[in-house]
Amino acid sequence: MMTNLKKFAASAAVVAIALTGASAAQATTFPIDSNGDGMSYDGPGDNFFIVTGTPASDFITATFFQGYETATSFNDTFTFRLPQDGVGGGSISLAVPSGATMTLTDLVINGVSYAAQLAALGGDKLTVSGIPIEALELNTIQVIGSGRGTYSGTVAFQASAVPEPAVWAMMLSGFGLVGFAMRRRRANVQFA
Repeated sequence: MMTNLKKFAASAAVVAIALTGASAAQATTFPIDSNGDGMSYDGPGDNFFIVTGTPASDFITATFFQGYETATSFNDTFTFRLPQDGVGGGSISLAVPSGATMTLTDLVINGVSYAAQLAALGGDKLTVSGIPIEALELNTIQVIGSGRGTYSGTVAFQASAVPEPAVWAMMLSGFGLVGFAMRRRRANVQFA
């Protein structure tokens, strides 16, 4: 019994040392406009906010950012939902104080990784476009990296053009009239 207790104590000590010795990456989630006014920057804690438009607008721009005063690994997620389908894009870049380093190792947007594109550009900036945004789905922008400094980005969204109900009615009526005219048209056959 004593040997089992010693094995357990030794295992617990190894796990405790491993947990305290590992430097954990900071992981934070920022919903759009965490302070609730839907539009502007409200101060500390409001790291993702709409600059132009509203969530229901056909065109929206937003800003996101996060800074670290000491060198650390980070994995930050910015989340948003929009009431309409459309296409998004944006850019991200770094501001690093003199003598410090910061690198972005991955940018994941709605589950799609842009690590290769970031690496090709040196891990300090990236611009992406053509990202499909689905109505009412949770959209995510995940920023992964390490170092000391600040990253910031802009996001733009353009709603997909959807015809109004009156336009659909006119198109269907037009197709119906063309079909009716073609059906009523009699072929004139002449023999020589």
